[in-house]
Amino acid sequence: MSRRLSIAAVALLAALAAAVPAVAMTSHAGWPPNQHLVMDKGPAGRHHTLVGVQGRHNYLLGGYGDDTIYGGNAGDVIWGDYHPSGESTQTAVIHAGDGKNFIYSNDTVNFVWTGTNPATVVHAHEGSGVIHCESPGIVVFTSHHALPHYKLHGCRHISFYSVGY
Repeated sequence: MSRRLSIAAVALLAALAAAVPAVAMTSHAGWPPNQHLVMDKGPAGRHHTLVGVQGRHNYLLGGYGDDTIYGGNAGDVIWGDYHPSGESTQTAVIHAGDGKNFIYSNDTVNFVWTGTNPATVVHAHEGSGVIHCESPGIVVFTSHHALPHYKLHGCRHISFYSVGY
């Protein structure tokens, strides 16, 4: 292989490697400002509890291990597991508050209570579990692949399209 071709191949691989995280990132469009961040950075195999602050927009990010997450009342961004991949045996129990929430159930077994704000959205593209929509206006964004792995209670608006957040 010529030196010029080798340099071009290395440059292409570097460009592809840099692009992968950008593709996997979730848009933050529409999210409330981050006023209080809680991340589960604890070890796998343990139970962790994350609690949002009332009156503030919380970013509550579950991690490795089983997590129970309690949202605040001002509208939060809640992830069952913020890691790009994890153990499918872990569990996330999410009790969102009554603000406008952005809830992401991930590659875990998820039990989600959405809160009562009809502007809340749930993204359930991976994993499995039960989602309790506590208002008829809540939208659950999912895929044809993921939907059979979830039980939906009170969820009247199911979308197979992504809105970018």
